[in-house]
Amino acid sequence: MVATLSVMAIAVAPAQAEVGSHWNVNGSPISKELVEKGVVPEAKLDNNHGVLVSHALGKELNILCTSMGFSEARLKLEGSSLGKVRFAGCRITTNGGEVLPACEPHTGSEKGVILTVLLKDLIVLEAEGIAGEGYDRLEPEEGTKFVTITTSASCAFGENIPIITEIVKGFVAKDSNLEFRVEKLSRLLEEGPATKLWVISKTEEHKALIHGTASVALEGEHFLKWSATPA
Repeated sequence: MVATLSVMAIAVAPAQAEVGSHWNVNGSPISKELVEKGVVPEAKLDNNHGVLVSHALGKELNILCTSMGFSEARLKLEGSSLGKVRFAGCRITTNGGEVLPACEPHTGSEKGVILTVLLKDLIVLEAEGIAGEGYDRLEPEEGTKFVTITTSASCAFGENIPIITEIVKGFVAKDSNLEFRVEKLSRLLEEGPATKLWVISKTEEHKALIHGTASVALEGEHFLKWSATPA
């Protein structure tokens, strides 16, 4: 689950994709024309299951979701993209998998739905010195908060549960098959090295990990083969 969950927002210059990095679509670097037409990324959780694992109040704090997708998403020429991630079928569990009804997430009137803030992703060659086939780093466009999960006043973990990161960090995705540069219609992505996530506050207890993989494809007039080229 690429869910990423207050800390003070810090104003900094926006992070940029590494110079020379770019998306490839059907054998060529993505064109301005294709960007303007609109290429929509689609995602599906592998086995309809993704979970963010953390702790709070001395207990497990797990956020499980059964589906994910994108909202307002668009690819950009310079090896980046913008959009929101929408999770559905979400619930919060604690020790032993106990579901906490009072902590059911919701976005407006939509129960079980978690919608992030506007996020940017950037193609990077390395993640804190760890090189590979390239990585995709997902971070808030502004500040350090991915989302504040709304529950209820009687939720033991709080009515508002933020998921946070650090400036120029975020969630780092890697190709599960180490084929980020190979053009495919769809690829599996999972948590990669140097991911920095916390729930509630940036303390050792509140560190978070994401378990599960997501299949990501691109849809224009039809599904497109795609890959990423790091600088």
